[in-house]
Amino acid sequence: MSKDQQTKDGSTTAMRWTARILALLAVGLFVFFAIDLGARVFPTLSWGPQGIPLLIVVGVALAGVVVAWRWELVGGIMTVAGVAGIMALVCLGSGTDMLFCAFLFTLPLLVAGALYLGCCWRTRMVEVAQES
Repeated sequence: MSKDQQTKDGSTTAMRWTARILALLAVGLFVFFAIDLGARVFPTLSWGPQGIPLLIVVGVALAGVVVAWRWELVGGIMTVAGVAGIMALVCLGSGTDMLFCAFLFTLPLLVAGALYLGCCWRTRMVEVAQES
């Protein structure tokens, strides 16, 4: 039975597509800025002790929302873990002054990851209810 047939009210499908649209926006903006400004900005960056790890956790968060299109649980965990890593590295590197800015930057990814995890949970609850 497909995931769309498992839910009768359609709220899981709405959650899934909201997460996918947020994921497309976040990944699209990152790719746009990387292509548009990457050649000019990346060589001039001073990669301090938090630069490379920050780039890695941003990559994990963005890869998570892409992976979640197929595997919601794995992608949702990757996305939420990447967002937590971004917030932690920004807090460690810049102090709590930049924490709100980091939160605003990662909010679409955090919401998408949470929605993917919610879709996974709801789908599994429906499967368990149908088995019993």
